[in-house]
Amino acid sequence: MKKMLSYFGLAMILLSAFMLSSCAILEGFIKEGAKKPEVSFVDAKISGLSLNAVDLLFDLKIQNPNSVGLNLAGFDYDLLLNGNPFVNGNQSKGIEIPSQGEEKIQLPLTLKYTDIYKTFQNLREQGASNYQMKFGFSFDVPVLGAVRIPVSKSGEIPMVKIPKLSFGSLKLDKLNLTGADLKLSLKLNNPNIFSMILSKMQYDFKLNGQNIISGLTEKTMQVNEKGEGMIEIPVSVDFITAGRSVYKILNGDRALDYQLGGNLDLATSLPILGNVNLPFSLSGSTDIIK
Repeated sequence: MKKMLSYFGLAMILLSAFMLSSCAILEGFIKEGAKKPEVSFVDAKISGLSLNAVDLLFDLKIQNPNSVGLNLAGFDYDLLLNGNPFVNGNQSKGIEIPSQGEEKIQLPLTLKYTDIYKTFQNLREQGASNYQMKFGFSFDVPVLGAVRIPVSKSGEIPMVKIPKLSFGSLKLDKLNLTGADLKLSLKLNNPNIFSMILSKMQYDFKLNGQNIISGLTEKTMQVNEKGEGMIEIPVSVDFITAGRSVYKILNGDRALDYQLGGNLDLATSLPILGNVNLPFSLSGSTDIIK
């Protein structure tokens, strides 16, 4: 019994010491005056860019100027494009901010261009959009209670658009019993506010279902912003290999059905966008220019 009492007494002493210590900390906290935590942006940047999406990364710093630790209960965010709400959300994961210390918060966001253009039709014609990112950080602060700290950041993101490849013309330069020389012309339209450089093009070309040529061109061509460039591909056909049916196709006077497929390798003047591989598939009807 005496042993139990001694354990109880020891527990009461430790509890009293803890309470006195806590009271002393809280008393000091009250004397100093409770201060709101400070939240600031370390960085806000475009971390990735493609023809399909733009990746944004927000880095923020939370500073606790108080002599006791604080608890970040969570934060909410609201992203606006050209002043209009687009994406919002919240995170409720609690984080302990040590006394006189700081913690960093990171939020990545991926915005798909299909979603942007579906929501804001007018951005299809614009080369860039202004954005504003609004945050609200919620804290549990002794004495003050629940505190919400708002911060915001503004910037600009490019509205990347997919280049368009279209059929131009098919010209017959030479035709004899053994072969033919043609020139295939294509148009590459760049709807963006930055230039694009064609470095490589792989293609397969058919006329009326007949294989005419498959090849790879590595002739570099730059298409300026909001501009158009012509791609000219020389086509040589050997009738011994291709067959006499191709000779009849080229020697006729009727319009021909064409199929053209392949890939474009494009570079851009935006370093963050880098190289782009763009598959294409074109089909239609064309007359041969003789």
